[in-house]
Amino acid sequence: MRYVVFLLFLSSTLFAGQSFLSPSDIEVSEDGSVLYLACATGDSIQMFDVKKEKVSSHFKVKDVRKIALSNDGTRLYAACGEFAGRIDEIDAKTGRILRSFPADHTPMSPLLSSDGKTLFFCNRFSRHDQPDVFALDLRTGKVKASTKAIREPVTMNLSKDGRFLWVVNHLPLMKANLEKVFTSLNIYRSDDLSIVAKLDMPPGSFAVRGSVMSSDGKYLFVTHTIGRFSVPTTHLDRGWINTSAVSIFDAVKQKYINTVLIDDTMRGAANPWGIAVTEDDKWLCVNASGTHEVVFIDIKEMFKRINAAAKPEDIVNDLAFLYGAKTRIKLEGQGPRAIAVKDEFIYVPMYFGDSLNLIEMWDDGPGAAIPLPLKETVNPDLVRMGEMAFNDATFCYQDWQSCSSCHPDVRSDGTNWDLLNDGIGNPKQSRSLLYTHKTSPVMITGVRGSAEIAIQNGFAHIQFHQVTPEREAAVNEYLKSVKPIPSPYLKKDGSLTEAAKRGKEIFNGKANCVQCHMPPYYGDRSKHVLSLGTDNDRNREFATPMLVEIWRTAPYMYDGRAVTIEDVITVDNTNNSHGNTKDLTARQVKDLAEYVKSL
Repeated sequence: MRYVVFLLFLSSTLFAGQSFLSPSDIEVSEDGSVLYLACATGDSIQMFDVKKEKVSSHFKVKDVRKIALSNDGTRLYAACGEFAGRIDEIDAKTGRILRSFPADHTPMSPLLSSDGKTLFFCNRFSRHDQPDVFALDLRTGKVKASTKAIREPVTMNLSKDGRFLWVVNHLPLMKANLEKVFTSLNIYRSDDLSIVAKLDMPPGSFAVRGSVMSSDGKYLFVTHTIGRFSVPTTHLDRGWINTSAVSIFDAVKQKYINTVLIDDTMRGAANPWGIAVTEDDKWLCVNASGTHEVVFIDIKEMFKRINAAAKPEDIVNDLAFLYGAKTRIKLEGQGPRAIAVKDEFIYVPMYFGDSLNLIEMWDDGPGAAIPLPLKETVNPDLVRMGEMAFNDATFCYQDWQSCSSCHPDVRSDGTNWDLLNDGIGNPKQSRSLLYTHKTSPVMITGVRGSAEIAIQNGFAHIQFHQVTPEREAAVNEYLKSVKPIPSPYLKKDGSLTEAAKRGKEIFNGKANCVQCHMPPYYGDRSKHVLSLGTDNDRNREFATPMLVEIWRTAPYMYDGRAVTIEDVITVDNTNNSHGNTKDLTARQVKDLAEYVKSL
């Protein structure tokens, strides 16, 4: 095998006030001569000249996240922004924004139809009663069809014939105390977005980040993590807590096939993210974002082993299944998220490296890293260093996970974990880390007196790593810097809906929720016995949950038994132990929930 990889510098020219680019997506021109890189914190799209190996131009595009390139190469479509998101149509040569379409909350995964007439996109966040998958008619500039996904749709693909749209959801939406917890995907007709099928991912699946359709249109591949929620977190060996996976679906028959692990027996490939297939359908290329690698899988050999398996149901737990059929390539820089394929080249921008890796494919597989020196670097500040450490699994024993593995984007993963800080055999909800430094005590049972103590113990008992004081300080500063995003339950001008206004009066009045959920964080930094638990938890004290951003952290209660806020108010409060809600009317419950979800 011959190894050839080049490390290429993106750009030394940054806009005023921007220290880092953070490339989060990549598109390649039809002839392979130009790369377009969406830079999430650089508010820009970089044009990279492949032949000259340097940035030839850059366009200022505020809050750009994901991009799509038209088939003729003349237009870029950029998904931008959060609460007031938009889709920008951009001249691919000049960078001029030609049109801008409103796109609601956090648009993701722009995807063009083969004829270039329709742009599909999804909103990661939305109200439960509003659509979040859209078909935009580019001729009229208006949405011609919309539909509802399950929870946080983040990645989409069209079938080979263009008839079906596959939409994959980031997190599960179900009770977390069930025996099996998993995320799902939806299939829609592309012409009217009517639902065709709902397919479940394997038990333990969460944190979906990427998906790709094979070039021949036969298979859909999805990257995600598999959490071993049913076991206590006593050790990490052999993927005891988290493993990294690719789930495979038959795109023609529209059914689940199986799931393979990209880890090794004694070394994880944490936080799988971007995924691509070589144009000859020989190799599946997966970013292991937490370990800063690309994992290459021989597709033909993988299917040969799947078809020959005596017990296909055991493949999802077999860390040795792909031995000899996969190659791990170490990258220069940190945090590969996006990935693109063109001819024999694989392009991988590094989110935390502001750099680009080029991997050349040969008949016998991929190459390895031969870096070219960077022309210029920007030293990360403490917050950036903390963000890097939060997402870096190489600090973890055997590289199995990072902080972000269980707290994606610093929030909850929608599951229960049996941590050992409060005994064994009693799984508790994974909590959001937003404002955790302002709302101590922390953890569900308030067992840690401060966020600083929790972070130190998290490294020691979840990553089995003795954190350095410098890294610990950086992670603390990063978490302190994280700000909430506005709720999709607010009106477009950011104000409360009429229902939420009524709910606020109930919150502060009849229900008296404000007694324990006090502004500005809507908690009281105390612990209470609610007499709602089971067995040993019935008389246990639980920390009052903060309600800021509660709209995005379902399921609820200490064991994730409540899927909705309405359930919290009614089913799980029949004794009025957390608010006087027992005698509320159905409308009052709805109004109160509307207000809580607006915080």
